[in-house]
Amino acid sequence: MKSLNVQRVSKKFREMFDSKIDLSDVGDKDNHFETRALAAVAIMMRCGLDEAVAASNITDGYHDLGLDAIYLDESQKTLFVVQSKWRNDGEGSMTQDEMSTFVAGLKRILNEDLDGANKKILDKQSEIDKTLDEIGYRIEAIFIHTGKDGVNSFIMRPMQELMDGTNDEAGDILHFSQIAFKEVYEYLSSAGVAENIIIDDVVLNNWGKVEEPFTAYYGMVQATAVGEWYCTHGNNLFAQNLRFYKGRTDVNAGIKDVLNKEPQNFVYYNNGIKILCKKITRKAKTSTTTATGIFHLEGVSLINGAQTAGCIGSVYKEDPSKLEKAVVMVQMIDMSEMTDTMGNSITKLSNTQNRIENRDFAAQDPTQDRIKRELLFSHFQYLYKTGDEITDPNTQISFDEAIVALACLFEDVTYTNIAKRNVGALSEDISKKPYIALFNPGTNAFVVLNSVMVVRETEKLLQVRRSNAKGKSYSACVHGNRLIEHIVLQEIRKKKAFSEEVINVGDITADIQGIIDNVLTVITKELDETYSDSYPANVFKNLAKNKAIAETVKAELAENENNRNIS
Repeated sequence: MKSLNVQRVSKKFREMFDSKIDLSDVGDKDNHFETRALAAVAIMMRCGLDEAVAASNITDGYHDLGLDAIYLDESQKTLFVVQSKWRNDGEGSMTQDEMSTFVAGLKRILNEDLDGANKKILDKQSEIDKTLDEIGYRIEAIFIHTGKDGVNSFIMRPMQELMDGTNDEAGDILHFSQIAFKEVYEYLSSAGVAENIIIDDVVLNNWGKVEEPFTAYYGMVQATAVGEWYCTHGNNLFAQNLRFYKGRTDVNAGIKDVLNKEPQNFVYYNNGIKILCKKITRKAKTSTTTATGIFHLEGVSLINGAQTAGCIGSVYKEDPSKLEKAVVMVQMIDMSEMTDTMGNSITKLSNTQNRIENRDFAAQDPTQDRIKRELLFSHFQYLYKTGDEITDPNTQISFDEAIVALACLFEDVTYTNIAKRNVGALSEDISKKPYIALFNPGTNAFVVLNSVMVVRETEKLLQVRRSNAKGKSYSACVHGNRLIEHIVLQEIRKKKAFSEEVINVGDITADIQGIIDNVLTVITKELDETYSDSYPANVFKNLAKNKAIAETVKAELAENENNRNIS
């Protein structure tokens, strides 16, 4: 028997996605439309997309690997992979077969094995590659359905095993979440838009008011209140923001660390949040002074501070008492007399201010200026300040290139590993290692320049190799690039001229190519035999595995060298 509320959702889907969902391969039958619409809604709920864009990311169809939608949200650095199931009766959850199919499809993605997949999946190749190769990106596997039950522990086992095997100390790549019918229904009934969010009795302490040209209020709000807002409204709170809460990132880890350890100082460390409201009403009660004001907010959208609000919400879910001493600076802007254009401008400009990165402090290091001056004698420019852009690669190198190249040059593979999994950590503190191990008074300018040039050439040659590679060989080219560059540099640095003059890379391209060929052979074999159960993206972010592979490769190269000397 069909559920009345499920029927209502079906009707709503027709209104939302009429002519937007491609059914040319299956026809409008057997709930194909509803299943695809459900997958699109999952992306809308997580990413704030409109119907047309969400529908364009549907991958459901023949040879879809059990994956009904795939979308890379750059703002969240998350690849959303969706499986959707339409239940007319509104009962149940996920079956064992459905979980097995979903897990098998995710394994294909993690192994970058898309052979035989449909065109919609294959068109996502570049997004999948970026997710697996770039630092800070992750995959969220979403099961969305119109049943009422959650996934039980037995059905969940294959997914849990996949997550346990994929995630390690290098970082969590794969996450799983489910969206059941109740959440879908609530999202659709509220239309998921900002004007429906009403927050009453907002207590603003030590508040002030801006009256011209538009009304705005500012002051302090208890962090517990912000936690309640986030837990109640989730990502809908950020409907007009340029980004949602990103979850586990280094920055967010820092925000949560302060909330947990120094909640009383949070307001001094954090920039606060900015809220746009369709209308703000100040209540008379306790609002006769600026010590405390109570406000009623309608049409709320938090346009700046999504990470702050999300982190507060995360801590609030764990233990609200941890936030009792924390307060947040809040700006509330009344849009009732404002044009939509003005509101959009406020949103855009509030999110595009320049941010100071840890690497920016390297510009204060005298070593950077010394390297720049020394390389000028060799007619090369060293660009080490943020904002400097390479316009002529033949005569310019950058700090970002140099710090990666020096990390790969370092004899211990530890810094190569950091360059792969979290390059920002190399310059996190310019007074400590690893930065001072790479840049110090003894850093040779020729070594910096030659290392960058060798890494550039290695990358070019790897790009050529990967264009024709498949399987583990392809994975080695893509994910093992830093380890390969490390080994190439260990060999090339043996040349006497490496620290004494500018090397003509063209003269050693053949040498680099030979090293790459030998290294790829060994690494591919290691992936096939030693790490066959591990996912390549994680193998090359794992320090212990990197060290083991590096030792194996170096031993192989040394044996080859000995054999050549004997012959």
